[in-house]
Amino acid sequence: MRRIERSGQDDTPPGISRTGRRHRWRRLAVMALAPLLALSATGATAQGVWLTLPSLPTARLGHAAATAPCPGGLKQACVYVFGGRASDGALRNEFEAYSPATNAWATLPPLPTPRDGLAGRGAPCPGGLQDGCVYAIGGAIGTVATPTSVPTVEAYSPATGAWATLQNLPTARRNLAAAKAPCPPGFGLRGTCVYAIGGRDSVGAALHTVEAYSPATDTWVTLQHLTVARADLGAVGAPCPPGLGLRGGCVYAIDGTGDGSVEVYSPVTNAWVTLRPLPVSHGDRPAVVAAPCPNGLPGGCVYVAGGSGALRLVHAYSPVTGAWITLPETPTPHRRTAGTVAPCPKESTSPCVYVVAGSPDSPTAAGGATEAFAVERGPERPGGPRDQDGGNFSGGPNGSAGPRG
Repeated sequence: MRRIERSGQDDTPPGISRTGRRHRWRRLAVMALAPLLALSATGATAQGVWLTLPSLPTARLGHAAATAPCPGGLKQACVYVFGGRASDGALRNEFEAYSPATNAWATLPPLPTPRDGLAGRGAPCPGGLQDGCVYAIGGAIGTVATPTSVPTVEAYSPATGAWATLQNLPTARRNLAAAKAPCPPGFGLRGTCVYAIGGRDSVGAALHTVEAYSPATDTWVTLQHLTVARADLGAVGAPCPPGLGLRGGCVYAIDGTGDGSVEVYSPVTNAWVTLRPLPVSHGDRPAVVAAPCPNGLPGGCVYVAGGSGALRLVHAYSPVTGAWITLPETPTPHRRTAGTVAPCPKESTSPCVYVVAGSPDSPTAAGGATEAFAVERGPERPGGPRDQDGGNFSGGPNGSAGPRG
C-alpha cells in the first residue's frame, strides 16, 4: 500500500479542534480501510478493536503459533500455526501461515512430528541460517487418552522453506509454554534464547522445569525452576517490571495453575518473582503475547486472551504500572488456543494481537476462528516500545514488518 505523506498545511475544516481533527482523521482512516480489508470489526473502544479474519484452513486445538518472516512469495512478517488435534482426536501436522499483507492463509511443508500440547515461538535461526525461524517444542504423541510427552524440537526456516531437527529438550514434556528473551549470563549461552517453561511429564504431573536454548550455541541448559508447578500455561518475553530489582527483558509465566497466578523471570538474576495475579484465571492454554500497551498506558504490555476458564476475556498487564486492565472480549470463545503479535492486516507498522483457533464451545471441538486485536495507542517516545531482540514492536529490524515471535 502506498504511504501518503501529510503536508505541513492544516487542511482540517474550520471549527474543529486539534483533538477533534485527530479523531476525525482516525474515523476517516477506519472508513477508508474497512472495505479494503473486508474485515468484521467488533468491540471498539478507546483501547482497541477486534478484527475477524479469514479462518485457519485446518481447524484444531492444542496447537502452537508464532511470528517470523514470511516465506518466499509472501511479504513481511507472517503468523504461523502448527500442531494440535482435530475434533476426533487425530494429531495435526498441517503447517499454515497467515500473511497480514495479503489477508490470506498459505499451506507450507508439514510439521515433521505431528503432536499437540507443543510450544511455539519465533526466534533467531540456529546454525547460521538466515533471518528468523519458527520453533516447535515438545508436545505429546499418541491418543488423547494415552498421550506420551516427547522432547522433540524442530525449526522451520522461511529462508530455506524446510524443517530441521534440533537438539532435544533435556526434559520431555507436553502442555508447556515457550518465550523468547535474552540468554542468561554464566551458562555458556549467548544472544537471544528460547525458553521452555513448565508442562507435564509422561504421567501427567505438572512441572517446575525451565530450560533455555541458545540458537547461537545450539545448546540447552536447565535454569532456576518456577516457584509453582504449571501446565497448560502461557509465557512470553517482555520488559521487566521496575521496582523489583529486575532489569532488561524478562520472561513471564502466566496461569496454568487455575488460580491466575503470575511470576516473572530475570535472566540477569536467574530468579523468579511472583507478581499480581490475573483478575480472573484464564485456565488452560490461553493466548499470551507481548505488544504495545493500549492507549493511556506507557511501554509494552503482556496480553492474555481466552483459555478454558475465560473463553472470551482479554486482560493486559503493564510492567510499568504493575496493574491488570480488562480489554474488549474476543468475538469468538477460544479454548486451548494460541496467539502471537504481528503487523495488522494491510498495515506494515501497526501491531495486532492475534488469537488463532482453539475450541469455541467444548473441550474437544476444534475450531478455526482467527481474530486480531488492533491496539489503540497514544503518543510514544521515538522508536516506541521494543521487543527482546531490540526491534520495535511496531516494526522489525531494518524496517521489516513486526517482531519475530
